[in-house]
Amino acid sequence: MTPTPVPYTELPFDALWDTPGIGSPPGGAEPSSDAPWYLPWDRLPAADVAAVRAGLEARSYVFHTSGSTAEPVRRILSGARLSADSTQLARLVHPYAPQAVVSFAPVRHAYGASATMLLPAVTGLPVWFWPTFDCPPPVVPAARIVVVAIPWTFRILRRHPRWLASFEHITFLHSSAELPSEARKLYDSERTAVVEVLGSTETSAVAHRHGWDPSGPWTLFDDVTFAPDAESDSPDATDGVPLTVSGPRLAALPDGSHPARHELDDLIRPLDDRRFLRLGRRAHLVKVNGVRHDLNGIAARLRAALDCADVACVRVPDPLRGETYDVLVAGGTGLTEDAVRATARGLGAAPREIRLVDRVPRSSLGKPLAPRTTS
Repeated sequence: MTPTPVPYTELPFDALWDTPGIGSPPGGAEPSSDAPWYLPWDRLPAADVAAVRAGLEARSYVFHTSGSTAEPVRRILSGARLSADSTQLARLVHPYAPQAVVSFAPVRHAYGASATMLLPAVTGLPVWFWPTFDCPPPVVPAARIVVVAIPWTFRILRRHPRWLASFEHITFLHSSAELPSEARKLYDSERTAVVEVLGSTETSAVAHRHGWDPSGPWTLFDDVTFAPDAESDSPDATDGVPLTVSGPRLAALPDGSHPARHELDDLIRPLDDRRFLRLGRRAHLVKVNGVRHDLNGIAARLRAALDCADVACVRVPDPLRGETYDVLVAGGTGLTEDAVRATARGLGAAPREIRLVDRVPRSSLGKPLAPRTTS
């Protein structure tokens, strides 16, 4: 039986700051589900677009970090800073001449507010919000599109090859620092491009790169500079230094003040005053017997090798080695703990435990959530 298509509801333009709701709802709680919607910015007269943008930019929005590596924190971003962020993103995708935007990033997160809401407003492109796995793809009357991607976007898209094939060109705008292995299965040198963005709720977008090379260098945006702590950060450190930046798009603290700098969770090796190599996220790195391992990288390779729906590697303390990690596997066909452990051999340090679970806990942006501990 063919499922009934889910309509993409056209939202009214007169109160976009309330519907679909930019930023965190009261208390920081996340809604249980999202509905698909679209905004035909291209049908709105230029004067009306300017008026709606002014309304969006005149407000401030509260965001909570995902809690994927620590307890969630609250930050405030003005509409003007979100608009400045989306202008930077527009410059990145402009060379690919997109005609529409299809987004998977909910606007209650800073990335979604910038890329799903303000990027179409800045460019005048129509946008469709595709919220869930079981939602059908939108009907997009365009030849060239930008897909605003989050980690599980590529797994969803692989289920819709005919929809993908209907476009002349697709630009993937991805923000997570870890391009999933499924993404590279959609690579087509003539029809696809990927633009990666690195940032956080606290900083907005800070760096970017083009291409499909997972080890390629990142470049700071033109309004962002390195701002290392002179006492602790050595630019020549071979083991990596925290990515610490300064710029005009940093989010405000809960008291309304704006910090001069922010230290992200990413470890980097600077190449010059604008470029760097990213070594991984501190919360996802483990050092076993003097060797550092990137848990996100191990999870990506396991996900590609196993016939399963989802994989995550979670760092845990170890009384002998200091730290190690567990592997969480959800879904799959006939998988056993021994089979997963055998597949994991040679990918990095051996995991402590293999846990077959019903689902891997993730934020709405697809990031694995750190397990909650009780004292």
